[in-house]
Amino acid sequence: MYRRFARYYDLIYHGLVDYEGDVNFLERVFRRFRTAPKTILDLGCGTGNHALPMARRGYRVTGIDQSREMLALARKKAASLSTRPRFVHADMRSFHLGRTFDAAVCMFGAFGYVLPERDTVRSLRSVHAHLEPGGLYVFEFWQGSAARPAPFESWLDVRRKNLEIVRLEVSRYDPRTGRLPWEFQLIVLEGRRLIDRFEEVHTIQTYSLPGMRDLLRRGGFDLIGAFAGTNKKKTFAPVTPTTFRIMAVARAK
Repeated sequence: MYRRFARYYDLIYHGLVDYEGDVNFLERVFRRFRTAPKTILDLGCGTGNHALPMARRGYRVTGIDQSREMLALARKKAASLSTRPRFVHADMRSFHLGRTFDAAVCMFGAFGYVLPERDTVRSLRSVHAHLEPGGLYVFEFWQGSAARPAPFESWLDVRRKNLEIVRLEVSRYDPRTGRLPWEFQLIVLEGRRLIDRFEEVHTIQTYSLPGMRDLLRRGGFDLIGAFAGTNKKKTFAPVTPTTFRIMAVARAK
């Protein structure tokens, strides 16, 4: 995953996600929970869309990701910054950076890629080992009660520069396992010429809020806040059963 897709990732998501707004909200979260981080670990950092605005605001950021292609794009985008994030090829399930951070973040859908449950706990323990005592872990996850019944079909048509990118999607939520396989076909056109076409399957683990609280406890954290998240403007709105994207705030014990 995120090999061929990496080259189109920013073209698709820069129109769908307000990354600067996300960082604005992260700063509101830090203030609300009375922390003032100087160093931040960004898990599943992708092409650096959150790491770069955090670095521009003066935070010392280290981003990790399992996709070398995504990291290569992140480093290229960071080349003009006076203070660049450090980007490291690493697996969220278990990693060793040899240092600790004031806070950690995991934005958008990256948290849900960690499978199975024992690896989620391993990931939480790895994050805990890289945080200062009492450090915050702020991350987003998908709530199973709000997942659409299978099969759910949708599509996206994006025009950027001289390209048209069409993404056909089918999600197949399994209420027994809480897993959400997401099958998509990507078709890329330049004018009337087909220049790329491929398929990928991304499987995301969904959770309930009580289930997440238990996982966090096993990973060495206390859940201290949970809010309804969106791709656009984030607020401190309460979570309901129909909330699909939840932003969780956990404190390292």
